Amino acid sequence: MNRFEFRKRFKTVGPAVLAVIHARDRRQVVRNAQVAAREGAHGVFLINHDTALEGLLPLVREVRDRFPSLWLGVNFLAVTGARAFPVLGELERSGCVVDAYWADDARIDEHADVQREAEASAEARRSSGWSGLYLGGTAFKKQRTVQPEDFEAAARIAARYMDAVTTSGVATGQSADASKIEAFRAGCADQALAVASGVTPDNAGVYAGLVDAILVATGINRTGDFYDIEPMRLRRLLAACREAGAGEPEPSPAAGWYLPLMAPNVRGERFAWLDPSSIYINARAFHALVDDLVAPFDPSGIDVVAGFDAMGFVLGSAIATRLGKGFLTIRKAGKVPVETDVVDFVNYSRRTQQMEMRKPAFAPGTRVLLVDQWVETGGTMGAGIRLIERQGGVVAGIATVCMEENDGGAVYRDRYECSTAVIPGTAAQDQCNRKTMDHFAAFDPTCCFPETP
Repeated sequence: MNRFEFRKRFKTVGPAVLAVIHARDRRQVVRNAQVAAREGAHGVFLINHDTALEGLLPLVREVRDRFPSLWLGVNFLAVTGARAFPVLGELERSGCVVDAYWADDARIDEHADVQREAEASAEARRSSGWSGLYLGGTAFKKQRTVQPEDFEAAARIAARYMDAVTTSGVATGQSADASKIEAFRAGCADQALAVASGVTPDNAGVYAGLVDAILVATGINRTGDFYDIEPMRLRRLLAACREAGAGEPEPSPAAGWYLPLMAPNVRGERFAWLDPSSIYINARAFHALVDDLVAPFDPSGIDVVAGFDAMGFVLGSAIATRLGKGFLTIRKAGKVPVETDVVDFVNYSRRTQQMEMRKPAFAPGTRVLLVDQWVETGGTMGAGIRLIERQGGVVAGIATVCMEENDGGAVYRDRYECSTAVIPGTAAQDQCNRKTMDHFAAFDPTCCFPETP
């Protein structure tokens, strides 16, 4: 199939992102199909990694019944097209339409003049009456080794037998060398090309201009989890592919480019020395800040996000939403209408206050990401840590615009994984420690106005 016609089927300018679900049971398959559909994946492949072909068929029917309009493909592990296509034809005649079949091994022999096994699969496809797309594995992981000098020839032969030639890295989760994909692209010419294994949001740009579909499992799954999609990773991969397909992306802005939007204090000593919330007004800056703060954390290692009264509520709830987690408020004392845990602390202005949290807030062992707008002396953050640990929680990390290196605020870096927009060791960190930013001298309040069309 022509690669541009292939992309039109998915209404995408970049490669189609097809989430691969290693099927275990009905609940797991349906749950992951829901995540893929909700996040905007272009389709899903079900693969019988832990069961025979016959065990996968009820799960295929389940997904088709629940999601009649979902683009649905299958991979019958260790099964060639000669056996698979008759099964697919029977499924279609029974009303269960499968949109694509992906074979790990399309039985292409780059050294043979006659492709007997590939021809047998092609004949089985024709006689089956099945109407879907065929993605055939060529020089694919765990199959017969193909030498790099033969990649282009293998792809050229494969393109005669399938809708999308499909190749991979050397093993599950390992990305394919760019040189391999370039050779396959040359061999496929204008025919569709797909890649499986090892594609992540961070390396998708390497492949996006060369391939027309990305078959992905480990790159979007939760860390250490072979069976469940992490929504945020899938979201990032889709965004990376869209950006690549839309044309040459703009150069990435420098880290923390939005920090000069922070406003200086012009109202006297009763107030904090600067206002980070001026970043939040500008949509691009606010989203970039949230992106930077969540980047170091693995969502699978966080159960809930907690934010501090009051400005920590803004960042904390935004981060919780981005990570797909719940949000816990840690409040100044006297405001929570249920039983609470209460601790004393000394705030940045040297006043003793109390912080409280609902009781109980979570089960023991819950992993909590603590978020506040700014850490100066560390008193507020320390109170939050005590509240979390008092209920048996585990501090999974700390996220904040800045963690000053005065009076003990930076001590948390030694104890916890910390994410800050102001990077330690930079000029911006030094300026924050001295409580003056170079941009204050020429600060223009209009710089943080909301962007308008």
